[in-house]
Amino acid sequence: MKKVAILTLLVCFLAASIALADSENYKTNTVYLDKVTAKPGEHFAVKIYLFNTDTLSGCQIPVFYRSENIDLYCDSISIVGSRMEYFMFDDIKLPQTEEDDKVAYISFIDTINPKVYVDALQPGDGLVATVYFTAPEDAPEGVVKLTRGMIPHPHISFIFAVWDPMGNEVDGDFIDGEIIIKK
Repeated sequence: MKKVAILTLLVCFLAASIALADSENYKTNTVYLDKVTAKPGEHFAVKIYLFNTDTLSGCQIPVFYRSENIDLYCDSISIVGSRMEYFMFDDIKLPQTEEDDKVAYISFIDTINPKVYVDALQPGDGLVATVYFTAPEDAPEGVVKLTRGMIPHPHISFIFAVWDPMGNEVDGDFIDGEIIIKK
C-alpha cells in the first residue's frame, strides 16, 4: 500500500513538473504574439497578449510586419475582450497608405482624468488586442516576422514601453510573433 501511495505521489510530481516546464514562464512584463499560418488571399487574425508581473497603468506596443517579399495589409485592430478594454484611453494607429511603414500601433492609459479613478491592470495574463490582416492573392510563400520597433516622430517617443501607476517605465519584454504564408 505504501509503495502505491509513493508511486502515485511520484507520478503526480513528475506530471506537474512536465506541465510547468512546458508552459511559458515569463519573468517580467512580457508582450507576446501568435504564430499564425495563412494562405494567399486569406483574411486572418493575430492576437497580442500581455503577461504582467507588475501592476500597470499603461503600455504602448508598436508591432512591425515588414517583409521583402510579402506585402500584407493591416485591415483593423480590435481591443474587444482586451484586458485593458476598460482603460480610459486607447490609441490605435494603422498605416494609412501602402507607402506608410508596416506597423500596427496600440497604446493604453488607465486614466486621463484626475477626477475619475480607473483601476490599474493587476498582474496576470491575457489578450491585449487582435490585429486583422489580409494576405494578397499573389502573395508568395514565406514568413513575416512580427517585431517591436520605434516609429520615428519629432516630438513623441513611439517605442515599446510599459509603465506603473506612478508613470515610471518598468521592465518589459517583447517576444516576436510570425505569420507564415503557405499555399
